[in-house]
Amino acid sequence: MVLRRLLTRLAAGAPVPVLPVAGLGMRDALRELRIRPELRPVDVPAAASVLVAAGSLPEEFGDPLALLHDGMPHPRAVVWWNPGNSAGPLLRRFADPTVVDGSADELVSAVVRVRRELYSGHRPSSEPVLAETGRAPWEGVGPYGQGGSGMTGGVPYGRPLAEVAPDRDGLRLDVVPLTVGPFFPQFPPGLRLEATFSGDVVVDCLPLVNPFVDIAHHALPVRPGLDVFFRALFEPVPIAELELARARDHLVWLADALSAHGLPALGVRALRLTHELEGTAAVPGVRRLSRAIEWSQVLRWSTRGVGRFDAAGRTSLGGCGPVARAAGLPDDARMEDATYRALGFELIVQDGADAAARWRQRLAEVVQSLALAKRAGAQRSEVTGQVESPRGLLTAGSAPASRLLPLLPGLLEGLEWGDAVATIVSLDIDLEEAGLAERLASAQAGAT
Repeated sequence: MVLRRLLTRLAAGAPVPVLPVAGLGMRDALRELRIRPELRPVDVPAAASVLVAAGSLPEEFGDPLALLHDGMPHPRAVVWWNPGNSAGPLLRRFADPTVVDGSADELVSAVVRVRRELYSGHRPSSEPVLAETGRAPWEGVGPYGQGGSGMTGGVPYGRPLAEVAPDRDGLRLDVVPLTVGPFFPQFPPGLRLEATFSGDVVVDCLPLVNPFVDIAHHALPVRPGLDVFFRALFEPVPIAELELARARDHLVWLADALSAHGLPALGVRALRLTHELEGTAAVPGVRRLSRAIEWSQVLRWSTRGVGRFDAAGRTSLGGCGPVARAAGLPDDARMEDATYRALGFELIVQDGADAAARWRQRLAEVVQSLALAKRAGAQRSEVTGQVESPRGLLTAGSAPASRLLPLLPGLLEGLEWGDAVATIVSLDIDLEEAGLAERLASAQAGAT
């Protein structure tokens, strides 16, 4: 008993392992939890004690969210941060969720308190969610009631069995259909991919509909950092504000990408740099981080030649920003703005068209954006109706993600799964930005 109390006290004082799930408007805020010493974000439910959901999530994500929750070991709890208007039905699926409407400090305090109550026995562990949904559709089907039929038919225990299909080498091998997402940790929030696998090779794939288009809100919520680019569609915006937001967005992407490639410490360095962009140490800090990335050699080994667009694929990259420029295309809406040209803005392009080139492109653009912000002073952009977001051309009704998603099948088919993930990471697909652009167009059409 004494040993148990001692271990409980030690566990309660350690950083809380949390499983973060990002909804609309909260992606970047959740990422900031990585630099909080009180918390330890993890990628798998088995390593978490508190599920932290943030923002509004589509109702169709209810079962995937419940699966994450039910996969966590006891004792466990749910904390929902700034749930928004549309999260009510999902919140009601959990027995006793803690709701935090406030700042990140309030969230951290709530998570620490909840974990302390769990370990002290003052708070019951959260009960399974899916156990209350009734009988599974496969139960009772087949000779053993497990959902199978015959030797290989059906979906035993809800999981499809492998079927035989042609392989790229001319053989007929087993293939398995799977849906990956919407909470796969290396994917952008909300991305769902219906894929068929032969071993760990992607035979074919299809991205599903953007779930952030139809979330009902009275206003269009835009996460901090992205809002300045939507404002620039309708009014002149200070160029310094645009470029600092662009540099910050690239560094946030870099933090995710470094973690996805097994370099979380460098990812935390990238996140910390986002708080120093207006200081004199910003550019040297970015360059030191770039050298550290190069010295690690991990990215050079894991991204060179991966996710390369061929000559035909490059013709489809118009409006895809850094992805297009990394493929050698002079594609940037800022070239149409006289104020940018007067500031000496010049295109940066790469010639690799692969994941490695896309990494180099964004790192170079961070330094360029910081220099532009310093030179711009109070000058404002002149062009409205379109803007170069951190991912490419943004208009009311069109965003870079809507151009990149149709390219995924041709880009991923035939890749090993690790290379497929590295490719998706390198594209920086933002479904939230695309959903906001589509809903903005609908709102404008309704107003007219």
